[in-house]
This record gives sequence, C-alpha cells and structure tokens, in this order.
Amino acid sequence: MRWIARLEITFSIGFVLGCLGALAMLVQAAGMAFAGTAGGIGVTLNVPGALPAGMLAEGAAYVGSGAEVVVRPVDPSPAIAGLYLLDTLPGVVTGLLAVGILIRVLRQARSGDRALFSAGTAGHLSRLGWVLIAGSIAAALLGWLAKTLLSSMLLAESFMFQPLPGGLIGVVAGAAALGIAEIVRRGLALLQEVEATI
Repeated sequence: MRWIARLEITFSIGFVLGCLGALAMLVQAAGMAFAGTAGGIGVTLNVPGALPAGMLAEGAAYVGSGAEVVVRPVDPSPAIAGLYLLDTLPGVVTGLLAVGILIRVLRQARSGDRALFSAGTAGHLSRLGWVLIAGSIAAALLGWLAKTLLSSMLLAESFMFQPLPGGLIGVVAGAAALGIAEIVRRGLALLQEVEATI
C-alpha cells in the first residue's frame, strides 16, 4: 500500500501546482485585459503556410500546410483576454477535476482492498469518466471557437481552426474510466452474491 500513498502524494503535489498554474493564468489574463502584454504572454495560433517554390514533385499538388505562431497583443484588450481564457481554462479545469477525483480514489484505496473495490470507488471512477468526456469535448469546442475569433482579432486574415486532437484522448480516457467503474461494480455485485450464499 506504500506505492498508493506515494502516488496520492505525487498527484496531490501535481494538483497544487496545477492550481497555482491556473491562478497564474488568471493573473496573466488580467494583465492582458488591463495592462497589455508587450513583454509578457502571447497567444498561440496556427496559420496556413506556403511551401517554398520547387518543393513539389512532378504530378503533386499543393494542398496546404500550417505553422504555429505566437501573437502578443500589445494594447490592453478584455476581449482578447476573455478569449485566451476560453481557449485555455476549460482544459485546465478538466484536468484539475480529474486529478482531484483520482486523489479521492487513492485516498480511499489506502484503507484496504475492500475500500478500493467498493461502490464508492465505482462512483468516483464514473464521475472521472464523465468529467473527462464532457470536459474534453467542451475544451476542444471552446478552444476551436476562441482560436477562430482570436485569429480575426490578431491576424490580418481570419482562419477556421480544427478542434484539438487532444480532446479525443480525453474522451478515450473517460470511456476507459467508465469501463473500469462498471468492472468494479460487477465484481462487487458478484462478491456480495458469494458472501450471501456463505
């Protein structure tokens, strides 16, 4: 059980650092809104890029490529700061909620195997799954919207952005957590049936 305690401590430290990072993000956004960011934070955007002449083989056609650029708004802009938070904060909140739930599962698991394989653990894992699924989808969609609006404000030309593929990873992890929760529930039900027959 020592490794579970160490894992809980590791996740707890990560949770505290994540909260501090979120707080720093809010402070940066406030600076972006009211003071400008001439020497501070920038907004990362992906823009279409062009291939250099002569890079295409015969019979090949240019479809498009992209480049990542960091745009630093110099003048104060509450709208840009709000869109920056809309792009970054949902993913951070989803991650913090997920880590918080994992800490609760590990804390419960330290009490013993019976506490680990319980209805409480199954409930925590179900919540973890739904937080990851809903949070990842929301973060991807809100990030897409924010980046599209930011591009129209910070670039000379507006671009449509694709939702981040990281959202798919969160959805898969959430589905896995729901599956594990169901396994724990069914195992618990079987254990209760066995105990009832003894």
